[in-house]
Amino acid sequence: MGKKSLGILTFSILFLLLSCAKVVDKREFKLTEGKTYAVIPFENYTDTPLAGYRVAHILEGVLRAKGYKVADRVWEYSEEEPTKEKIREILNKASQTADYIITGSVNEFRYKTGIDGEPAVSISVFLIDASTGRVIRGSSLSASGWAHESLGTVTQDLIRDLLD
Repeated sequence: MGKKSLGILTFSILFLLLSCAKVVDKREFKLTEGKTYAVIPFENYTDTPLAGYRVAHILEGVLRAKGYKVADRVWEYSEEEPTKEKIREILNKASQTADYIITGSVNEFRYKTGIDGEPAVSISVFLIDASTGRVIRGSSLSASGWAHESLGTVTQDLIRDLLD
């Protein structure tokens, strides 16, 4: 095998290993059993409309599937992005019905351009003590998936990894 062939083989293997990268910083992001959690819309810093609502819905579903007690929603879906003031208002309402509030920001939520159009997701998640309003835990999550995956499945996988 020549140097050129070895280089192509090495590149191909590295490309396959790195093309579906996932990063989850979950140090100390443990939830307490028996407590009530409220999920509120995430702030959307992407070009994808309503990504903050979408991530909040996915997070709420994963929490319920894992058996956590989730408070009834104190917000409704809107066809417009929630303003910072609206999120603050929702946060105040949620603090009356839950022990902890989970929110965050969506930093990337799109399909990459190119032949395959892989999904790419990057979110920050914050756990807020409802009695004090202070952020007590936080984490950053990001991943890109394969062309056959959706933004939803990549987001679900990231959130499941965070909560495991």
